[in-house]
Amino acid sequence: MSQAVHGEFASAAGHPVTIAQKILAESGVRGFWKGLRPTLIGIIPARSIYFYAYEQTKRNLDRKEWLPEGSVGNAIVSGFMAGVASNTLTNPIWMVKTRMQLLADHTAGQVAYNSYGETINAIMKEEGIGGFYKGLSASYWGCTEGAIQFLLYERVKSRLLDITNEQREKDGLPPTKQLPKKTYFFSAAFAKGIASMLTYPHEVARTRLREQARSGVFKYKGMWSSIGIIAREEGRGGE
Repeated sequence: MSQAVHGEFASAAGHPVTIAQKILAESGVRGFWKGLRPTLIGIIPARSIYFYAYEQTKRNLDRKEWLPEGSVGNAIVSGFMAGVASNTLTNPIWMVKTRMQLLADHTAGQVAYNSYGETINAIMKEEGIGGFYKGLSASYWGCTEGAIQFLLYERVKSRLLDITNEQREKDGLPPTKQLPKKTYFFSAAFAKGIASMLTYPHEVARTRLREQARSGVFKYKGMWSSIGIIAREEGRGGE
């Protein structure tokens, strides 16, 4: 559970077992599956948009001779633009998902939503259309994750292919353009892991931006101000 917890739940932050106990007490076993429906609905268009935008950007940059396919610049720009496209179009889905998942602090006037329809209506009534796009600025920062991921992936894959062909040359075999499937898998996993660690703070900032108002006031109002508040109040561990 990546969402941060505040108010009456603040003492539980950093203790998964305590948070799990509170979810169980408040919502029962079903509480652990809150937000599943938006995830299932959103994951297909989100990933489809992402990879479509990535491939199209990569090819267009190469076709127009701005950045050749396989280059560092092409991977960075393509990954970033793919993230921008995917997040822009699907942010409302993730906003609803996050609101459903966050524990409500009733002492601060927050409400525990019972359905997705109730969540959507509440956001629309209290925050307008703009409410569905909260956290988008942090998501754009998170787009660098995709850029870093594909950059590392392309570089690792290229290097491993060079090593493979060097060995094949020594063995008297012709060069190849293919690597074993497990090599692609571990290369992608390595790239994703490093990219996630480098950009993780945006996840915390984005979640805080999507919280309900506390006593009618939104504590987190912008990505950088959110990061400043988290750093000041919780230190580096808060991110």
